[in-house]
Amino acid sequence: MSNINKKPVQTIKIVNNLDCFAERFEDIDLHKSIIKKAEFEECTFVSCDFSEAKFLSCAFIDCTFENCNLSVIKLTDTKISNTHFSSCKVVGIDWTMCNWSSLLNPESVKFTDSILDDGNFYGLDLERLVMRGCRAKDVDFRSGSFIKADFSSSDFKGALFGSTHLEGANFSDAQNTIIDIRNNFLEGAIFSRFEALYLLETMGIVLVD
Repeated sequence: MSNINKKPVQTIKIVNNLDCFAERFEDIDLHKSIIKKAEFEECTFVSCDFSEAKFLSCAFIDCTFENCNLSVIKLTDTKISNTHFSSCKVVGIDWTMCNWSSLLNPESVKFTDSILDDGNFYGLDLERLVMRGCRAKDVDFRSGSFIKADFSSSDFKGALFGSTHLEGANFSDAQNTIIDIRNNFLEGAIFSRFEALYLLETMGIVLVD
């Protein structure tokens, strides 16, 4: 079949004040760009480079990021709800800069098979957060509430937990989960047997065969 009459695919450019619904963005390069007051709903981003970009007063609602680099992005006053990051690099992000409070019925974000090293979730209330199969080294979860979160199969080496609400959270097959049971809230949390030993080590308990 001839392609002569086919029109070229038009790509929407991501600019300030953009308002788009159910669009697909692929191989977009916004490295170190500054985007203001753009809103995305049910949009998909594939293999995009947003590293070191700044999103100011933007919104990502019901969106999906696949194989994207979002390292060290700034999300100042940006709304995020029910957004999925799959196989993404999301290193060094301060999630506390997002605008969580203005969402009437916010749905937690979801991370699968992604790298979240050096992230900051300090003091956030993200019930049912999903961080499955991820690397979350040196992430700060202190004073946050992640009730019924799914942290299964993730690596939490160096992650900080303190006064953290983790009731009902699923840590099955997680690694390096060093959490002091004396100053965190773990009722109903699920741990693999081997990882549960780390919880006892924080109390100075010596285990022998």
